[in-house]
Amino acid sequence: MKKFAGVFAAVSLISAFGAAPALAQEPELVEASAPEFPRAAERREIEGHVVVRYNVTADGAVSDVEVVEATPAGVFERSVLRALEDWRYASGPGAQGVERRFDFNFGG
Repeated sequence: MKKFAGVFAAVSLISAFGAAPALAQEPELVEASAPEFPRAAERREIEGHVVVRYNVTADGAVSDVEVVEATPAGVFERSVLRALEDWRYASGPGAQGVERRFDFNFGG
């Protein structure tokens, strides 16, 4: 998992990793890295969130990712999409329509 600077709560790991599954049959998440807090947002002290919806393939890969909501728009989406490229779920029947929210904020 990528590390964040100590001043950040950066990405809410509760919503990204430990929250109740978006679907009752969501496969087990076995490998995940948190999105990085973009440096430009850090310098400008911008906070926000991104909600994504995606499918999990039978081999455990994340596919068909779409951004459902992003506040502010255009700031954190790329970071979330890059992180999801490396996520892996347990092999199995897969799942469709999995939703996750990633919160980017400063600790305080």
